[in-house]
Amino acid sequence: MHPDLPLGALVSLLHRNHCIALNRKLAPLGLFAGQFPILLFLSRREGEMQETLARFFSLDKATIARAVRRLENGGFICRRKLAGKRRAFGLFLTEKGRETIAGILGIEADWEAELLSALGEGERDTVRRLLLSLARKSMHMIGEECGDDCARR
Repeated sequence: MHPDLPLGALVSLLHRNHCIALNRKLAPLGLFAGQFPILLFLSRREGEMQETLARFFSLDKATIARAVRRLENGGFICRRKLAGKRRAFGLFLTEKGRETIAGILGIEADWEAELLSALGEGERDTVRRLLLSLARKSMHMIGEECGDDCARR
C-alpha cells in the first residue's frame, strides 16, 4: 500500500474491509453489513418511520425501503401503525432483532479489537478521538448538524 494515499482513500479502504469482514460473519444470520446500522438505530429509537432513517443515514428512500423490506422479511423488524397518524407506520425490532443486535455488537467489538491491536494502548484512544473529530468536521463541511448521534452513524 502506498504511504501517500489520500485520507479519503484510506478511510474508504478501512470501510470496505470492515464491510467484507462483517458480511462474512453476518451471512449465516441472513444479514448484510448495511443492515446492521438500521437495527442499531432502531434499538435506540424504536417506532421511527422509514423517512427518518433515510434522513439520518443520508440515503435515498428506495435504498432504505429495500433494507427495511429485507429486515422485515428476515423477521428482524416489524411495522406497526402509529397512533394518531393516518397512514404512518413505525419500525420496531422483533425479539429476533433484539437478540441479533447483541451478537452483532460482539462481532463488531472483535473486529475493532483485532484492528486496533496494530496500535499501542495510548494510540488507540488517540485514533478514536481524532477520527471522531474528523467525522464531526466532515459533517460540518457538508452542512449537516452533528449532535451526539453523529459519532454513532
